[in-house]
Amino acid sequence: MIMSPANRFLWRSRPRAPMVDMGQGRTLSAEDLLDGHFRRLTRRAATRTVEVQVDDQLRAAITVLAPDLSPLTRLAEELAGVVSDVHPEPRFRADLHRALEQTHRQHAAQRTLGTRTPVVVESTSRAWWAVPVVALIFAASLLWWRARRRAAG
Repeated sequence: MIMSPANRFLWRSRPRAPMVDMGQGRTLSAEDLLDGHFRRLTRRAATRTVEVQVDDQLRAAITVLAPDLSPLTRLAEELAGVVSDVHPEPRFRADLHRALEQTHRQHAAQRTLGTRTPVVVESTSRAWWAVPVVALIFAASLLWWRARRRAAG
């Protein structure tokens, strides 16, 4: 879809997340880097433990490559030491799986029968309130301009 300047104004997209250059043409979003670092810190390998002394260099590399992630990395390290791992019970997993399958079947049946209402996309509703607002601003500007023009001459 080709977007006109007016549509770009109305459908303004969120700013893109900062990307971290990993070298050799590879980039990674800042959130993915932080998530991977947190997972690495919180992973508790039961089979073997390997000690690697890259903590200082890794923190320095993150500070150089993504300076805005440095405080978040420090926070992730602190959280990994404070928060204990929580694993759901097998019964909870089974109940959740059963509930998700049942909901999927219900939605599929409702779509087949035509009784399921379509999901309203939020961005569509955004345009409907923007049109009257733009019209009101235009009308107010026009009235102000006419009043100013009459007063001047």
